[in-house]
Amino acid sequence: MIKAIVDREGSDIRLISLNGHSGYASSGNDIICAAASALIYTAANALEDICGYDNEEFFRLSGEDTNEVNASIVLPDKGNEEAKSRAQVIMRTLELGLITLASSYNEEDNRFIEIINSKTPEV
Repeated sequence: MIKAIVDREGSDIRLISLNGHSGYASSGNDIICAAASALIYTAANALEDICGYDNEEFFRLSGEDTNEVNASIVLPDKGNEEAKSRAQVIMRTLELGLITLASSYNEEDNRFIEIINSKTPEV
């Protein structure tokens, strides 16, 4: 199962990470893993292109030699208010894409992707 963690600080999404293999199909044929990967890569590219963030600062990819999705976006706390606002739209869009993916493919007996929401307490 892919575990998608969405971490918020207040109402802002600060981190989205994906870890695991959905188990929907074998590696190379798994449409859920492919969709989750496409969503997070698209979000990373949008953050770079639209917000001007350097993806080497916020995008982490590991386990490329495994059959699992292991990627995360940790938003940097930089940029003007417009860039930060746009970044939140992109992150929320990524979250909605993952929610849609889960609701489309998860079944009562087979769960392929789990979305875990956590919230950093405001200080």
